[in-house]
Amino acid sequence: MRDSEAMAYARTLVLAALLGVPVAFAAVIFQTAIHDLIHLVWDVIPDELGWSEPSWWYVVLVPGLAGLLVAAAVRLPGHGGHSPLEGLGADPIPPIALASILPAALATLGLGLVLGPEAPLIALGLGLGALSVRLIRLEGTGAQLLVLAGAFAAVAALFGGPLVAAFLLFEVTAASGKVPAQQIGRALLPGFVAAGTGALVFTGVAGWSGLHQTNLSIPTLPPYESLRLTDLAWCLLMAVVVAALVVAIRHLAHGIAAQSVLGPAGLLIVAGLVVGALAVAFRATADRPVDLVLFSGQAELPDVIAEGSAAVLILLVVTKGLAYALSLGAGFRGGPVFPAIAIGVAAAMAAADVLPGLHTTPAVAAGIAAGTTAVLRVPFTAVLLVSLLMGSSAFDVAPIAVLAAAIAWLVATALPNPEDRVQEKLVEAVPAVPG
Repeated sequence: MRDSEAMAYARTLVLAALLGVPVAFAAVIFQTAIHDLIHLVWDVIPDELGWSEPSWWYVVLVPGLAGLLVAAAVRLPGHGGHSPLEGLGADPIPPIALASILPAALATLGLGLVLGPEAPLIALGLGLGALSVRLIRLEGTGAQLLVLAGAFAAVAALFGGPLVAAFLLFEVTAASGKVPAQQIGRALLPGFVAAGTGALVFTGVAGWSGLHQTNLSIPTLPPYESLRLTDLAWCLLMAVVVAALVVAIRHLAHGIAAQSVLGPAGLLIVAGLVVGALAVAFRATADRPVDLVLFSGQAELPDVIAEGSAAVLILLVVTKGLAYALSLGAGFRGGPVFPAIAIGVAAAMAAADVLPGLHTTPAVAAGIAAGTTAVLRVPFTAVLLVSLLMGSSAFDVAPIAVLAAAIAWLVATALPNPEDRVQEKLVEAVPAVPG
């Protein structure tokens, strides 16, 4: 590498390090806004109305209102960003697009639709990265790397650290072949640096203790100290079922998106109302809170794992799967990952209740690995996510998680899949780095 190129690359690393902290702060603010809106709409207002739980008409109306708000937001510059049916898009976006992307995602996630925060966080990081490039008038490869570094820092804020964000980009880049193997580290190191400095927002520095860190572990799982062949056999079969289920849900979502009777705005409103109705039907049938059907499912994982009825869990898989398909296909804005994980965990818990000899902890590990892999086709990242979620049992369930991810990848790639562009969208955002 010539001295001038080395100096330019070193400057990019410094800029990425500086970018990581404000992007992480922005990501925390956005996630806090989602949490506060959920608390206001689903806790404070029902309490003020004297309800012990939200009335049925309220549960139906609120997601329908989300459809109306998203329909309005997508008319703004940026059109609300790309659809979650396209996966985790990482194409560069102009900063002005955040004016529609963030409101659309806030309405979607705060008012109960079944999507996650990862896609709007990526968009937030890309938009802030693009803004920083404009402000410092950076061009060329360095500008591309700095924009992508913003996405790293934002996703790292979601997971409370840089590992999952970095591993995801490393995996898809290696699989693409667009960047020579010896250049992969060079291409993604700025993003890794931005994610690392962004983590200072959570770890703190000097006398500042940092902000509250996202806790990825699932504290309700029983310990699992040694792999058993019975668990292995059942979990491999379950991985096939979970992967096929996630692919089927996404096919249904594409079918919903293809309808032309209602129009985009009408589809959003009707789909929101139906999602609310599904949650009400689940509550009436199972006598469980509507929260289990609504939202991404990330915060509800402990409750799903604590559920002792296989019938309730199967009903949850059906209703949340339908709500997930409607949220994806109707044009709501959010990420596809966490609902797939929640459905995988619910299916795993149902299997653990009915299959003889299947331990809960490896079943959950297999459900997470299979759900994540089926939706994004990133088995290595899926296993890393399992290791973060499983806490002290991560080492012992690792073989099951690896095999479940591998089987889910085989199923997802063997079945006709409308998301063949999922990895390509991420890969296209990784610029080639000159040697």
